Amino acid sequence: MPVSLFLTSLSQFFIAGSFFLEGKLREKFKRLLSNRIALLIIGIWIMHVIGLAWTENLQEGFKDLRIKLPLLILPFVLGGSEPLSLKQFRIVCGVFIFSVFSGSMVSMAVLTGLIEREINTIRDIFIFNISHIRFALFTCLCILLLTFDILSKREKANTLMNFLKALLVVWLFIFLIIMESLTGIVILSLTGFLLLNFHFYKSKRFFLLTGFNLIALVALSLGVYRISTDLEKGKNKPIYEIDTTELTSKGNAYYFNLENPLYENGFPVWVYVCDTELVETWSVRSRIPLDSLDQRGNKIRYTLVRFLASKGLKKNADAVMGLSEREVHSIERGIANHKYQNVSSIRMRYEQVIWELINYSEGKNPSGHSVTQRIEFWKAAAGIISKNPLIGTGTGDMKAAYAKQYDEMNSKLSPKYRLKAHNQYIAITVAFGITGLAYFLFTLIYSLVYRQKYQDLMFLSAWCIAMLSMITEDTLETQPGATFFAYFISLFLFGKPENRVEGRSEKQDSD
Repeated sequence: MPVSLFLTSLSQFFIAGSFFLEGKLREKFKRLLSNRIALLIIGIWIMHVIGLAWTENLQEGFKDLRIKLPLLILPFVLGGSEPLSLKQFRIVCGVFIFSVFSGSMVSMAVLTGLIEREINTIRDIFIFNISHIRFALFTCLCILLLTFDILSKREKANTLMNFLKALLVVWLFIFLIIMESLTGIVILSLTGFLLLNFHFYKSKRFFLLTGFNLIALVALSLGVYRISTDLEKGKNKPIYEIDTTELTSKGNAYYFNLENPLYENGFPVWVYVCDTELVETWSVRSRIPLDSLDQRGNKIRYTLVRFLASKGLKKNADAVMGLSEREVHSIERGIANHKYQNVSSIRMRYEQVIWELINYSEGKNPSGHSVTQRIEFWKAAAGIISKNPLIGTGTGDMKAAYAKQYDEMNSKLSPKYRLKAHNQYIAITVAFGITGLAYFLFTLIYSLVYRQKYQDLMFLSAWCIAMLSMITEDTLETQPGATFFAYFISLFLFGKPENRVEGRSEKQDSD
């Protein structure tokens, strides 16, 4: 899963083939049919099949069914098979952890230049066709699995191995920071918070439970205060004296757009702009013409002007000639603020988010900005749902419905950024209405209370990571996300060794 989309797909067909070739099909189907939660998860895929009935774009609908095949294959196979032995289960978890570690090492090799690849953003270090967000989910689960293994009270626990596992936990957390995954860090923090609460409650350590939650409440309050303060500070622009009669050192006139209040680091962007000098001097500093696009798809002129503004400079020949080679290369890469030149910086990512929110509140175009784009996605989704509240648009018509809705709401998003909801709960509601959402939520909640699985920390971790990811991502709309959900939920529900009872079927066991 973490390193190959092709092998992830191929392995699922291999697993399905092995399921049938192994034989004992009557026993397997009997076990599957007695497994209510496996059938409910498979029902999510069947719901997409039913959704073809009121779909106009069948081609898009069948494509969606193919992407979500893991929701059929994995619970079908794992729900109908005997649980794994302890050795098999440890091998499966070990291979997964090793794959995530290997993926992080290869990504670091790209970041440090050992593997040559053009890097414009931190996302470019992932070369396996797996998005950085999905990889962050894998990393979060690895951290928790390793932590549980270290804390487990196994008699033959090896001190050296536990030390190495602890180092791996530390590394994977550092890698989350390197990859600037605010989503991953938030999901890991919230999951850890929920797990600790459950542990304190279960062990009846109510004093620790109360103290822990008070500390968390204080930390949350401080975080909210910091964010609100930074937003307010960003909105209150400093007074910047402007003399529209001023000339450059070469005697050329400046261009002023006083109606555009865009700011970088507190400095107005579209003032003191001399395009004549920018064209002349930029051609000396760079081979990329000023009217061409940078590596992020924006006009170089736009990026250059913003970059100079972020340094508090006027946009003239002197400023361009004063740029370092590194700064010129950063502008070519599409970096519009001198503070954002480090490829990886969680602090800079935070400041970018604050900048996005401020600009969006002032009516600026959110195109290309991951946080504020989602607000537009959700607005469009709300409009679609209001038109189809009960059964939604159907499996294959979401793309067309979104395109129409964006036009109707006169969204400022550029066409290439007019995407789906990036929220799985909303995506299900758009496609299948309130009816589909009710079934989806029932399945998720039932899987948690099924045989009191909320007491299984491995399952609870995977469940929390998946559910939380669905708030800001349409996790099941990509094959890696659908595989992550279907595989680990099914593995920890049906495949764990403690579910194995020799000589008895799951139905007999449940009886």
